[in-house]
Amino acid sequence: MPVPKGVHVATLPSASDRRQLADLARAYYLEQRSKVQLAQDFGLSRFQVARMLREAVETGVVTITIEADPRAHESRAERLAQHLGLRSVRIVDTSTEADPLVSMGRAVLARVGRATRPGMRIGLSWSRTLDAAAAYVPALPRCTVVQLAGALRLGADEAGAEPGPATPGLFARLGQDAAVHVVRLYAPLLVNEAETAADLVRLPEITSALREANRLDLAVVSVGAWAEGLSSVHQKCTPAQRRAGTEDGAVAEVSGRLLAADGSPVTTLDDRVISVGLEQLRAAETTVGVVRGAGRAAALRAAAASGILDTAIIDEDLADALLAELDGEDA
Repeated sequence: MPVPKGVHVATLPSASDRRQLADLARAYYLEQRSKVQLAQDFGLSRFQVARMLREAVETGVVTITIEADPRAHESRAERLAQHLGLRSVRIVDTSTEADPLVSMGRAVLARVGRATRPGMRIGLSWSRTLDAAAAYVPALPRCTVVQLAGALRLGADEAGAEPGPATPGLFARLGQDAAVHVVRLYAPLLVNEAETAADLVRLPEITSALREANRLDLAVVSVGAWAEGLSSVHQKCTPAQRRAGTEDGAVAEVSGRLLAADGSPVTTLDDRVISVGLEQLRAAETTVGVVRGAGRAAALRAAAASGILDTAIIDEDLADALLAELDGEDA
């Protein structure tokens, strides 16, 4: 269908284009250089500078946040961080976009972009949330990105959409940036037999990739609840495996690793999972947990109790559920 005359359509820029947009936006918004100066410095016309700054906002390279009462928002986050024993909690308003997964993913990737410094080693675990926002991956400084868990292919009946590619979009986008060295984990997250997992882990390329997660400056993982519809891994397990996890006390799932309510590990799936270990996440300088939905409140509490998380990025629904529970305890 042709685009009507006069209608502007923002296309998603490539990794190199995003880096150029980021450099231009940084000079304009942070260094306070004028558009005239930018045109001279970057060899562009003023019209091109204006168009590229607009494109930086439209494609998520630049995120502008307006909060009517930031102190109240920060107070809620600080209260939750103290309750959970975390360094910090970030509450994301997912109503800004039609797809809440994209809102969450963009917030997480923006956090990664702000935190990353040259030479850092960043660990990212596969998740639907980050994959949904893969087009908005920031232009990172020269660094290493380690894939912390194998990919999990979800069918139409499991993800609510047509099956996606076996290669995660997030890591494919990161791999387009020459400044970023991506260490891929070319394996599935979950296999049917323990012998298959053992054979895969013995492969040098997989052993090497998992070893790269030993020295992380920043790790980002998704926290799921061990319940129907609240964990991609739970969805891929057989009914018998789901029951076994529940009977063993699992309430949370992080990159295929199960946790009980008190944060202790549940090893039901460990011999069939190919991903970073809990100790590696604890050893990271900072581990960020991404958690969405009120139904994952118990899972977040378990992940926090396990000691693997330093900070959490959550949505408003989950924040409301946790605060309601906290108010009930205080009553």
